[in-house]
Amino acid sequence: MSGRDHSPPPPAGPTRSEEPPAPDDRPAGDSAEPPAVSLAEPRRGLSLAVRLLAAFLALAAVFGGIVGWGLHRSRMALEEVRLLDEGYLRLALSTAELRATQSILLTLLERILDEPDPANTRSWVETVRRLRPERLARLTETVARIRTLAPGDEDVAAADRLATDLGRLDEDARAGDAALDRFFGDLDGGRLEQARATLEAALERERAVDRGLRAAGREADRQVADLSAALQHDEARTFWMLLGLALVAAGIAIGILVFVHSTLAPLRALERAVQAVARGDLSGRIDVRRRDEIGRLAAQFDRMTLAIRERDERLRTLRQGEKLAALGRMAAHVTHEVRNPLSAIGLNTELLQEELERAGAADATRGMVQTIAREVERLTRVTQSYLSLARTPRLEIAPTDVGRLARETVDFHQAEAEASGARLECEVQGEPPALRADAGRLRQVLANLLRNALEAVEGRPERLVRVVVRPLRDGVELAVTDSGPGLSDEARSRLFEPFFTTKRQGTGIGLAESQQIAAAHQGTLTCDPDPGPGAVFRLWIPGEAAAADAARPAKA
Repeated sequence: MSGRDHSPPPPAGPTRSEEPPAPDDRPAGDSAEPPAVSLAEPRRGLSLAVRLLAAFLALAAVFGGIVGWGLHRSRMALEEVRLLDEGYLRLALSTAELRATQSILLTLLERILDEPDPANTRSWVETVRRLRPERLARLTETVARIRTLAPGDEDVAAADRLATDLGRLDEDARAGDAALDRFFGDLDGGRLEQARATLEAALERERAVDRGLRAAGREADRQVADLSAALQHDEARTFWMLLGLALVAAGIAIGILVFVHSTLAPLRALERAVQAVARGDLSGRIDVRRRDEIGRLAAQFDRMTLAIRERDERLRTLRQGEKLAALGRMAAHVTHEVRNPLSAIGLNTELLQEELERAGAADATRGMVQTIAREVERLTRVTQSYLSLARTPRLEIAPTDVGRLARETVDFHQAEAEASGARLECEVQGEPPALRADAGRLRQVLANLLRNALEAVEGRPERLVRVVVRPLRDGVELAVTDSGPGLSDEARSRLFEPFFTTKRQGTGIGLAESQQIAAAHQGTLTCDPDPGPGAVFRLWIPGEAAAADAARPAKA
């Protein structure tokens, strides 16, 4: 359908000489866009710097928490190690050493009376007795150190129990020393029987000291075992806790990286849009619904491109209007110079036809005169088309059912379609709203599109022309689709230019005038840019509300 057009036929027969009407010099756009969607500036939210700072502070807080928890666990482990090393291990070693000395003392005392030389054994006993107070004092210091290093109340209570036991042990040791002093006194005085009795009392005291040492040793061993197990458990728990926290921190870090990436991703879309604008493509939009600086920048960019498109459209409309005004002046002059002679030629041709018929002229002669009459009629239509293009269409607005209008127009052209072997279909989708429009002008546009489509499918394997009417954007869209060869890019870009045509007998006025009619209704007439066979022309006429919005001057 490239460059296909038809001009509305004038009344049949030649016209009398008359002055051509003055052209309407008001600029008429060759297209009018549907009401633009307003691009409201998004509400201000947290700034990008604040959001990124909050993300990194959250990451720092997580890692700080992990480091703090790790230091706390290390400190607790160090305290337990010190308690084990400086406390219970020393206590266990000192208790074992004192128990060994106590065992030697008991062995010596049990056989001292059976020795041939008790004096030699007595020297060993005295040596052990001199060492014991120092070692008991060391045990007391170790227990005091344990109480100092105890990290919890239970450890303090255990140290207090040990101190109490050591106090009783020290009392038993002092009592044992006193009993041994009495034993050695009786032995030195030769009171053998009394010495045996005091020896038994001393042995009883020494055995109590040995039991106390064994109890202290078992408590020290138990505490060493418990602390060792607790350290192993804490080590394993700390490892798994640190591993878990590290994984959580890694997850949070990945989440923050994703957040930062998604936050900065629109900048790439903005860069591509800027590059497209630099290439002259103003059709793109940056669909970023955010309230930070990037969202506001994207909204401002969309408003800028929309303003540039509207400016370019206004300039194009102005240029088209100036071109049509010049064409109107030229058409008025041409019509003035040509139309009057054409009217005279047409009238004289009619008179000549009547004379030839009365004179019984040959058929060939009458045929030549009829050919002259047809050519005069065609030239009259051409001049009428030029005048109609130069003037802004004057609409007779009335309630119009576009669906019904489309069906009637398609039915009217069915005979023409069947004669050319084409199939003509019409479909009304949904319930298109009634419009206030000029039904005659809309019928003229649809008839022009149908004739172009029927011409496009001539000679094609499938000859189908389809008309679809549907509600769209508070108005009605009327689409005409054909199965023709399609349009070249060059032809598509110049479809609506006046006098552009690819047909041998076309005037290049039909589509330009049709687009004028659409613009006069505050609507649009466009051709789909999709490549491939066939072509789709879409006529959109707004409803009353949409037309009122489109008629308002756009805000800068």
